[in-house]
Amino acid sequence: MVPELKLFFTDYPRQILEMQGMSPAELPAGLMDQLLDYRERSLAILDDAQVFRIDIDAYWMMSELVNEMKREGLDELFSQVQLPFPTMIIMPPLLGTDGIMRQNDGSVFGLVAQVGEEIYTQRFAIRQNTVGPSACCMITKGMGASAVPTPTQKLFQAVGMPVSDGMIDDELAMNRSFLGSAVAIATLLRHDGMLDAQQVSLHPRHERRQAERSGKALPDTLITKISLGKAGRGQVEAMKYETSTVGRKGIPRRTHWVRGHYMKSRSGKLVWRMPHLRGAGPLVPQLRHVTSPVLAGSLTTTPQGNDTE
Repeated sequence: MVPELKLFFTDYPRQILEMQGMSPAELPAGLMDQLLDYRERSLAILDDAQVFRIDIDAYWMMSELVNEMKREGLDELFSQVQLPFPTMIIMPPLLGTDGIMRQNDGSVFGLVAQVGEEIYTQRFAIRQNTVGPSACCMITKGMGASAVPTPTQKLFQAVGMPVSDGMIDDELAMNRSFLGSAVAIATLLRHDGMLDAQQVSLHPRHERRQAERSGKALPDTLITKISLGKAGRGQVEAMKYETSTVGRKGIPRRTHWVRGHYMKSRSGKLVWRMPHLRGAGPLVPQLRHVTSPVLAGSLTTTPQGNDTE
């Protein structure tokens, strides 16, 4: 992804102009300067880009937490976040036409860059080595968010390729998802056991070998794979249990996971309560005294083993 994007922006915007048979002189005044500035900024950002591919269970857990934050009005976490890298490429799982979610193959991803207090999020797509550029950029600062057209959208309009409102809405929806994942990764990586981050190859070994046999070697590009840690797996277990018991009373259990969640402390700060096990520990035998109504004043002692809190 990074090499393809760098190649795209290195040749930007010449390839789009040639495709439409236009020259830079035919563009509206000032647009070419905007395009060249966008090209240079994009290339500089990509030099620091770190790729994060999220597996399906981790993505589900993080999405549920972000949705819960929004429902409870805890969006201020987005204004407090410090991304682990200046630029993150977010690769969430992708939903297929059959409704099944699969690992991201690099065809659609988000570019999330933090500059000072502002976070810029854009969507890109790569299909058959062709880059689908971003038409809009979502900018978040503090509690506010705004959407601005990229110079590419202005270029499309100038060459007779207008971008519909529906396409912009879809792109912004994806940008919100990319940003939520970046914030969740940045937050949960600070808590041991919630997420597991491993350096892996973007292309599995069997794909690289198959490409070598066909005469097209794939680069051994390293990315960060985000999966669930031990506490994260407990979080998912607790979340799924809660979902399965909606509308009915919980079933008493012995040892079980209690889900973690964001909350406001008494000081007003937003904190994260880690998931934890409840009812853990050795089983403690107890003696329960039952009074017989027949033998007034006498006590019958009945042993009750394997009872826990």
